[in-house]
Amino acid sequence: MKSIVFIFLAGILVCSGCSRLDIAYRWADTYIASKVDDYFDISSEQSKALKKDIKKDLISMKETLLPIWMDRLNKIQQDVDDGSLNDKKVAVYFGDFFKDVDQINSHFATTAVDFISSTDAKQIEYFKKSFYKKNQEDLEKSQDSAKLEKKYRGKYEDVFEMFVGSLTDQQKQLIADNVKAAPYPAELRAKNKAFVFKEFIAHQNSKEEMKAFVQEYTTQTDKFDLPEYRAAYQQYQDGLQTLITRVMTNLTPKQKIALKENIQQKSEQLRTISAL
Repeated sequence: MKSIVFIFLAGILVCSGCSRLDIAYRWADTYIASKVDDYFDISSEQSKALKKDIKKDLISMKETLLPIWMDRLNKIQQDVDDGSLNDKKVAVYFGDFFKDVDQINSHFATTAVDFISSTDAKQIEYFKKSFYKKNQEDLEKSQDSAKLEKKYRGKYEDVFEMFVGSLTDQQKQLIADNVKAAPYPAELRAKNKAFVFKEFIAHQNSKEEMKAFVQEYTTQTDKFDLPEYRAAYQQYQDGLQTLITRVMTNLTPKQKIALKENIQQKSEQLRTISAL
């Protein structure tokens, strides 16, 4: 149910995956609120309150996570400059990033609880219908393995190219092999979302129970996951980290220059966010 009940994680992933982090940050509250509206059909008053609370959360994240991310980018840039980037360092850098992403929901716990407190029975029913429709679509898409492989192969290539420029045929083959060997567990994800959603809806007749569930879910997300999904997701993360290591430690001279320039660009955008 991650990024489904409140869509907060999705908003931050947009920020981290966008080519312009500063612009994504400025629009994150609007983006997240619009996604929540898709699922709950919220009022203008709820939207305003939600955006206000999200901005507070983003400021808090800026003060806690931003210095860490800036320091990490600086270290990566230094490693590229002196040629010391290796398998071990890449694994640490990106392992830490994965941990940050997994824990992002906790930064929005209070906002999530406040929002669910503002919903009425009609909106919960709207949410049920919206969720079932979207999750069924995701489940059906997940069963087309060929299309799924193509989708994630394209995503990975786009992200790598955003940092290092054009990829070599060997790097593209590494990506293609990874997508096959360690695919994103899309079907299990859809089933896991349905399982957690069922747990949430079981409390729909008690606002206090819903608030308690949301509070616990946003701070201890893994606790609610199906074991088979958590295992598959960990396998996917391990495979993705291996891919990142292989690509990042086998860059061409031209790609190293592009990486340095793009890291400097991202660092500057983070500094812009810090000054906002």
